[in-house]
Amino acid sequence: MKKPTVCIVESLGFLEEQSHREGEIISRTMNLSGKPSAYVCIRTLNELKAIAQEFGNSKHRYFHLSCHGVRDDDGQNVGVALTTRYVSNEELADILAPHMDGRRLFLSSCLAGRGDFPRLLLERSKCHSVLAPMNEIGFDDAAVFWTSFYHLMFKADKTRMVNSVLEETVKKCALLVNERFRFYTRVGKAGEVKFSTLGPLKIPKRATSGSAE
Repeated sequence: MKKPTVCIVESLGFLEEQSHREGEIISRTMNLSGKPSAYVCIRTLNELKAIAQEFGNSKHRYFHLSCHGVRDDDGQNVGVALTTRYVSNEELADILAPHMDGRRLFLSSCLAGRGDFPRLLLERSKCHSVLAPMNEIGFDDAAVFWTSFYHLMFKADKTRMVNSVLEETVKKCALLVNERFRFYTRVGKAGEVKFSTLGPLKIPKRATSGSAE
């Protein structure tokens, strides 16, 4: 039986590894709350494939992937960036799909909520859901959002995640960082993929002092 614990996988640029480990912050915070988690920082495609397979063979129920999003010239999300190479949405879905049945994916990657990856993964597996940010999101905001999200989810129920509670928790935490997220699930007997957009409309930055209102 799978356990309600999180496996956090992170990939950064070489020069970011010492200062931008968002995933490590999330893992440490969960450990402070008495909620065990696994954390690993990877660099290569082979390492991603290896950790995906290891996760599939483990009892972890939740997979958290933190990495840069990649977009095309039109600003559309087309994949994610590992330290050493770009991985397309198609390729990422093929890598993760065999290991995600009965599990949830939390994707901390800019624009990932707008791309086709969540739909591809849910169509190719029995993954319960995918949660991802809609827009570009800073390391600091991502760390605040995800640590708050996991803390509140596990505080509400240490044994499982329920879609309705998950959506309400995302709404609360999204307000903290003024960002929007998309929550993808399959519904009905046909397993149609649908999503809900959660979080506030973007609030304009306040005018600096001395400027006209």
